[in-house]
Amino acid sequence: MHDSLWSVTAQVDRRPALAEDIPVDVAIIGAGITGLTAARELSRRGKRVAVLEARAVGAGVTGGTTAHITEAIDTRYTTLEKDFGREGARLAAASSREALEHIRRVVAEEGISCGLEAVAGYLYTERREDTGAVEEELAAMERAGLRVSTTNDLPVPLRVCAALRLEDQGQFHALAYLAGLARAVEARGGAVWEGTRVLSVEETDEGCHVHTEAGPVVRAQHVVLATHAPLNAALLGTKVAQYRSYVIACPVAAAVPALLWDTADPYHYTRWCTVDGRVYLIVGGEDHKTGLGDATDAPFARLLAFARERFAVSEASHRWSAQVVEPVDGLPFIGPHGSPRTLVATGYSGNGMTFGTVAGLLLAARVLGEPSPYAELYAASRIKPMASLPTYLGENKDFPLHLLSGALARPEVSSLAEIAPGQGKLASVAGHLAAVYRDRSGGVTAVSSICPHMGCRVRFNAPEHTWDCPCHGSRFDVEGAVVDGPATRPLRSLPLKAD
Repeated sequence: MHDSLWSVTAQVDRRPALAEDIPVDVAIIGAGITGLTAARELSRRGKRVAVLEARAVGAGVTGGTTAHITEAIDTRYTTLEKDFGREGARLAAASSREALEHIRRVVAEEGISCGLEAVAGYLYTERREDTGAVEEELAAMERAGLRVSTTNDLPVPLRVCAALRLEDQGQFHALAYLAGLARAVEARGGAVWEGTRVLSVEETDEGCHVHTEAGPVVRAQHVVLATHAPLNAALLGTKVAQYRSYVIACPVAAAVPALLWDTADPYHYTRWCTVDGRVYLIVGGEDHKTGLGDATDAPFARLLAFARERFAVSEASHRWSAQVVEPVDGLPFIGPHGSPRTLVATGYSGNGMTFGTVAGLLLAARVLGEPSPYAELYAASRIKPMASLPTYLGENKDFPLHLLSGALARPEVSSLAEIAPGQGKLASVAGHLAAVYRDRSGGVTAVSSICPHMGCRVRFNAPEHTWDCPCHGSRFDVEGAVVDGPATRPLRSLPLKAD
């Protein structure tokens, strides 16, 4: 797997794993932007909070972000008006603005050094056939309350057919911000435990029991599932789909204070940042459904080609990808799901920094019993048949096909010797069709190829050296450990004796 620009430049303190049973008011699973935002708000209000993180602070989706904070969310405001009404679109815009202002307040109050800055945002098209849609989006954005205008003056020399300028958007170093949030939680008596994977949440008459892989149990009155792919929420899992989104960072001579999004399909998003005195152009996009994309470096190559055609860049110094969860009706699912004690947040699409903050604030308010004008809009239990049905059917129809094709799969090699260093293949091992990886030094690792979530067969992701499940997006490293859920258990290790 590739390290993001943020992960190799952030100074994030390491924390121990939970070693004993503990009682708290609120157990928060996941130390990304959602979990830590909620934890800070709750600890400020006197709640005993424990954040349980399977790996490390920011090691999940937040660590793979492009770190923009914007009201220009992936679902167009024209679509939001159609599916949620003009008031729904207005509330989506207002909550996004509130998220940005909240981040600014937190940075000031906690003294977090994370390179937060205000920049303009530009939605543009290079395709003449999209100019009408851009004009319609302008009108919808204005009705939603955004400060937006048409422009012919982009800060970079792009040949565009139409463009919109959004005032006062934001960008920052995401992991530096998370490090500050974690310190703020601990300063107010909360705890952040790393290396503590949660396997299940059990509800009792007295509250919730959070069971961890190592054994300790956390007893809590409320549980916040800030894990991107919520535990114990199979039905919710059918209302979202997991995608991979790719990112490159290219050294450049000077920064441009702007966020850019085009109207291509798949679309591209671009920004500039300065980290440790070096300036980078960041370009993201080339999304595809997890487990079904190009198992080569082609997405990174296409991003670099896109950047070279439009900007003064030569090579990418960093490249990485992240899990993006797409909701079937265009907005995140945030709030109680199945129980008033268990709260979830997922479906941020490509707006994790914005919606992760919205979710953290909304979930904290729910625990505190405080009303929010956004609760109904983002309700995890909502059903929007007209908005979601086509996408729902499209995202879920392939599950039985993947299950069947996995059951019929055959070895990709006749012997383990055919697997080249750095390559993973399905091979016959100890009577099983195993997922086999050969490392650069020649060592071989074999694990079960069956995803423990719902029994689909994994596929090798060559650019990131992971085993990915095409059914619900679970991902595992070459030794079988869980990288991304919804799976909570690893791929089973197999003895290396070939048939």
